[in-house]
Amino acid sequence: MERDDLFTHIHKALRRGLFEVTMQAGATDWADAGDVERLAARWRPLLALLRSHTEHEERHIMRVLDPYEHQATEAIAEQHVDQEELLEHLAESFDTLAARPDPAAGLGFYRDLARFVAGYLPHLHEEETVVMPRIWARCTDEEIAAARAGFMAEMTPEIQAISLELMLPSLDRPTRAGLVRRMAATAPPDVVKGVLAIGDRVLGADDAAALHALVATAPAG
Repeated sequence: MERDDLFTHIHKALRRGLFEVTMQAGATDWADAGDVERLAARWRPLLALLRSHTEHEERHIMRVLDPYEHQATEAIAEQHVDQEELLEHLAESFDTLAARPDPAAGLGFYRDLARFVAGYLPHLHEEETVVMPRIWARCTDEEIAAARAGFMAEMTPEIQAISLELMLPSLDRPTRAGLVRRMAATAPPDVVKGVLAIGDRVLGADDAAALHALVATAPAG
């Protein structure tokens, strides 16, 4: 049986969000308040998700290794600190731009955002290809499940929605179907209904319809 991967799905979502917001920032007319507001509508939810994700990793995912390799995640923790500082700088820069749009400062924000993404991608790669295999080697499925349950319990509905909006179109069809099938079997009907509504917004018509058909035929939880 394939073991639970705590990183790849959400990292696909984060990569998608970061690529999209960076491209939009590069195309934003910083002298147009409406253009800046449209960028804000994409940037601010992603910023909230990035902050939440780092906190979940620090509080739950990395902690499963503590009983076995306490020092194994020190480098990742240091990277998180650096990333948080860069994110705060980006957040402050954008808030200043939203209040007083300025083309020169907007170009600076775009470049700083691209620089953040360039540094963030190797971090995601290390977590997926080094940290997760180490967790699998050291930890039981029960310990991994407890970590997932811990951060899922802390996710607000808003963060869950942002995550799914980016995740559903980022996954290949079989993986997306498996994710929704598990939700249909374990989550309350209202939650599943909300997931399908998100799929209707962010997926193509055929892919969205496939999720509805999957849920309709899934065994009751």
